[in-house]
Amino acid sequence: MKICIIGLGSIGQRHLRNIDFVLKGRGLSATFDVVEPRELDYLDDETRKLVANRFSKPEEIGTYDLIWITNPSQIHLETLRAVEGKAKHVFVEKPVFVKSVPDGELGVLADESRFTVACPMRHTKPFAWLADFVRANRVFCARAICSSYLPEWRPGTDYRRTYAAQPGSGGVKLDLVHEFDYLFTLFGLPTEFRLMEGKFSDLEIAASDDVSFVAKYADMALELHLDYYGRVARREIELYTADDVAICDFIRHEVRFLKSGARVDLKEERDDYCRREEEYFLDFAEGKAANINSIPYANRIIRFLEGK
Repeated sequence: MKICIIGLGSIGQRHLRNIDFVLKGRGLSATFDVVEPRELDYLDDETRKLVANRFSKPEEIGTYDLIWITNPSQIHLETLRAVEGKAKHVFVEKPVFVKSVPDGELGVLADESRFTVACPMRHTKPFAWLADFVRANRVFCARAICSSYLPEWRPGTDYRRTYAAQPGSGGVKLDLVHEFDYLFTLFGLPTEFRLMEGKFSDLEIAASDDVSFVAKYADMALELHLDYYGRVARREIELYTADDVAICDFIRHEVRFLKSGARVDLKEERDDYCRREEEYFLDFAEGKAANINSIPYANRIIRFLEGK
């Protein structure tokens, strides 16, 4: 199997290691090429040994069975255009674009049998628990938060130079679009909403660092807070029902019920759900799984958040 990974930052490296792990578990082998403008001397020995060939630009590569696009979101569209005919199946990291694309301009990218977009939170144990709970219980209101401190995301890296800090990145709204993805997967799109975003902290960035989103459904309310400046990381959702309030925590991998005091252990490591996502993509490429996050759908979510 021939595989290419375009963009070998921290996310691309994690994909590379986990794809190799999953393929070996299936008794398969692959040749891994990468597209990365930098020399690969920054990689650890184990990761570097997996790479057969390095190219500087997507235009330089040949054809592959599978391609992962894990470079900065600002250049996803041009990268997809460059590899349209170079792979049987393509996986794109989130967000798929930083600005929505008119549906009529997607062209071959609208092919849901070839292109799929990352949604790792949907492969976690907490999300699986949430999906079951929402199906079985009447939820009056859901309140979600994703808060963390951008300078601590990648130790040893100047956060001011990361893509997240740049004005064209989409800021915290698109950097944390996974939150919208899992919420809309659970509840669908709301009938009414308001989204407010801005730059409020002392972080030295040109992008927005705060989003407040409130929405109304026919039978429930939804609230979401996102930020880059929270000094204690939080990623959780509160579900209000007639009997209790359930707090599903994606960081501690557990559920806490405030009234009954009950707890549910959902422990797992990050690589566990990342490997489930690689398993899913391989199944998708083999025609064994439906496309759960196509480019048209991911593009529609961005357009929705733009208020269009």
